[in-house]
Amino acid sequence: MNKYARPYCESCRVLYGKQSIGFVLKCTKCGGPLILKSFNPWPKAIGGIAVILLVLVSLGIKQFPVIWIGGFILGPSLIINSFVQWAKVKKLDKERYL
Repeated sequence: MNKYARPYCESCRVLYGKQSIGFVLKCTKCGGPLILKSFNPWPKAIGGIAVILLVLVSLGIKQFPVIWIGGFILGPSLIINSFVQWAKVKKLDKERYL
């Protein structure tokens, strides 16, 4: 099993902790079926690094118009947001409901 996968309801966007895998099969809010969704932070972080590298390459080429100024904001925000989301998922895993 994927260590980043968590039970998730697509219709009402409810996320359940790791301890709910195998125990909670239907959403407690809407009754819909749960899927295992991956909350892996690395693909978004790698995408953020790629955006930053593309910005640096565009700045190094003199004939290339500088259209990626927003990339200096987008790249780091992708990296930061991916790990903030993963920290929230890990915090949810530590909570116990009984």
